[in-house]
Amino acid sequence: MALSPIDYAIIAVYFIVIVAIGFIALRFTKTKEDYLVAGRRLSFPLFFGCMAALALGGGSTVGSAELGYRYGFGGVWLNVSIGCGLILAGLLITSKLSKLRALSVNEVVEGSYGPTARLFSTVLTLVYTVTLSVVQVIAIGTIINGVLGLDVTFSMIAGGGIVIAYTFAGGMWSVTMTDIVQFVVKTVGILILAPIFCLSAVGGWDALTSQLPADFLSVGNMGFDQSFAYVLLYVPGLIIGQDIWQRIFTAKSERVSKVGTICAGVYSIAYAFATVVIGMSVAVLMPAMADPQNAFVVGVTTFLPVGVRGLVLAAAMAATMSVSSGTILAASTIAYNDLYCRFAPSRRSLRAPSTETQGADEDAGGTSQRRGLSEVAVTRLFAALIGVVVMVCALAINDVLVGIDISYGYLSGCVFVPLVASFVLKRFSPKAGLYALGLSAVTVTAAFVLLGTASSLPILIGMATGLAAYVTASLIDKTRTDSQFIDAAAAALKDRENGGQ
Repeated sequence: MALSPIDYAIIAVYFIVIVAIGFIALRFTKTKEDYLVAGRRLSFPLFFGCMAALALGGGSTVGSAELGYRYGFGGVWLNVSIGCGLILAGLLITSKLSKLRALSVNEVVEGSYGPTARLFSTVLTLVYTVTLSVVQVIAIGTIINGVLGLDVTFSMIAGGGIVIAYTFAGGMWSVTMTDIVQFVVKTVGILILAPIFCLSAVGGWDALTSQLPADFLSVGNMGFDQSFAYVLLYVPGLIIGQDIWQRIFTAKSERVSKVGTICAGVYSIAYAFATVVIGMSVAVLMPAMADPQNAFVVGVTTFLPVGVRGLVLAAAMAATMSVSSGTILAASTIAYNDLYCRFAPSRRSLRAPSTETQGADEDAGGTSQRRGLSEVAVTRLFAALIGVVVMVCALAINDVLVGIDISYGYLSGCVFVPLVASFVLKRFSPKAGLYALGLSAVTVTAAFVLLGTASSLPILIGMATGLAAYVTASLIDKTRTDSQFIDAAAAALKDRENGGQ
């Protein structure tokens, strides 16, 4: 690959800036809520940019360009599915989540189905977040190897190590500040500049469409089965993913979380078309590539001018780093909040104060500050431990597709049905969620063993099992509990009425 010294300089400056910003965020991290959810005070511009950066990773960039090379506009379904998942999350759950002072998906599960269900959910979501983090570290190494020609193992250690270091240092504030930089770089480099220069190299839009097969201009070119597989893989997972929810918890208001998540979904759909256009342009000019997964890197290095190449390649790395930092923090939050705080009685004083006592704790001054520092130290320790686990697994597995299938298989196949039911239903059986989680986990595991990880059937089998178990348990068990979201909505209404008085 031929890069100029200017391109290398741009990439180097990008990494230096990211590391510097990540450590500058230390000054904003004073309490556990600062570290895990940025103090729940992000305004719309910050929230929108961070959510869009979190949702679109290396697979959304490099993988989407490959699909554009193979299928034309049919390849948009990867990122369109991500966009649809975010839009549905914005419409269906953000308003309800903003009324809860939660830190994880599993707290919400416990509020609906009890502590045993939370334990099941914790294991499943931890598998999802750790595995997805592993996928992103592998992708970082692959991109750095392809761009700079460094050894793959060294590339994973270097790129993944940078992400782990700044996530460990500043938590969600580091992730937020670096994500904003990465969002700007991705928008300028990949959404705007790369498609423009690739189309120019082809000769313009008309030249592109005239030189491609007619079916390349159809969004159905990939076929229903493969298109639906992406929808099934991403949409449910984005609606209930810990990484997405943890970002939702950072919004300063219900409106910011709802509008920002929906806008990030729209941005993802636009990103889908930009990346497939890059792949389609490469398909016209280099139709006999030996490995289509290199379509993005080859297109950027061949058709873009000096300087712009470095910016766009830095943007591809940014896409992967923004996702990996979010998933590593999500995994460490689950380990700390749902395992450590639940099963270490001597540390219960480190748990977050309730809404009722938070004000009193804040008035305590020095005592509250000392406890906050202790909480940050412990949460930072868990971020470091998760980072080490992720790095070791990435070096051992080194297979992106296997990781993606496993992570979303357990999340969507096991957690989706009972969690969404708790949002939709006003009253339900607590046992229904527990049985749905347990039985679907067994069937998803069995399906992976029997069918392999390349199939979407484990997700469908898990969802079907979970739904059947949920309905059956609801019919047998007559015990009913009110949805916690009704209580949260009533409390929010009461607060607004009192405020108005």
